[in-house]
Amino acid sequence: MSRIYKNQREHDPLDIHRAREIASSEDPIPVGILYQNPEVPCYEDLRGAGKPRTVEAVRKGLNAEFDRFTIWPDEAGQSRAA
Repeated sequence: MSRIYKNQREHDPLDIHRAREIASSEDPIPVGILYQNPEVPCYEDLRGAGKPRTVEAVRKGLNAEFDRFTIWPDEAGQSRAA
């Protein structure tokens, strides 16, 4: 790893100010965990990612999204939005 990334820096991932400094530096692209707060839930936990979904639940969600963009023709030959 040190051969690939020559500019390695150790820092405390709990220090948000240092993480912001590293992220905004002009050096090569920062790689790794820059900031981590174990007291805050991660995005996947908040959004319910990983919870099993039935085929019917997925189909219902997709149809609801498709219906938002469906254009239905009316009897007068004009189109109207759903």
